[in-house]
Amino acid sequence: MDNFNSLILEGRRVTLRSVRLEDANELFRIITESREHLERWLPWVDYIRSVDDESHIVEQWTYEMQMKTAIHFCINAESQTAGLVSTHQIDWMNQRTSIGYWIKAGMANKGIITESTAVVMEYVFEKLNLHRIYIQAATGNAPSNRVIQKLGFKHEGVLRENERLREHYLDHNIYGMTKGDFSKIKPSLSKYFK
Repeated sequence: MDNFNSLILEGRRVTLRSVRLEDANELFRIITESREHLERWLPWVDYIRSVDDESHIVEQWTYEMQMKTAIHFCINAESQTAGLVSTHQIDWMNQRTSIGYWIKAGMANKGIITESTAVVMEYVFEKLNLHRIYIQAATGNAPSNRVIQKLGFKHEGVLRENERLREHYLDHNIYGMTKGDFSKIKPSLSKYFK
């Protein structure tokens, strides 16, 4: 099996590389510049207030990748770090994982997250041989829901008051895809693959 700490995946316009500790400064800079854009839907943004905060998170991610329970990729597009896409909680027994992502403000609405997620989907289904991927998105987060729908995920329901964001709770749409679903729709996603 691949070393999750040194993966590089290529799409047509994006390169995904496993996060390394030396990425903490750049990730913190991007989060700081995009704070208003990100904090609308992502509660963790409130807890990243210094490079040290981000370094601690990256150290945790490095450990998760060593244990093969997650993969965290820096997204490189247009010659810059544009955001992050991750698999979370890889469940080897049940052959499933979830995907999460974020992109900095100036790079949103360019199809970068869609392509990055498609590349990760291909890796998860074809290289890791997992059976199922699910993605959650706040019901009010229209751009994120569009990405998931564009990639062919099936809406499976709403998780009510699923995530606390400051003083209120967000409902989440939950979407799923199986390996069989992916093999049927892969031709429609081929524009994202190198």
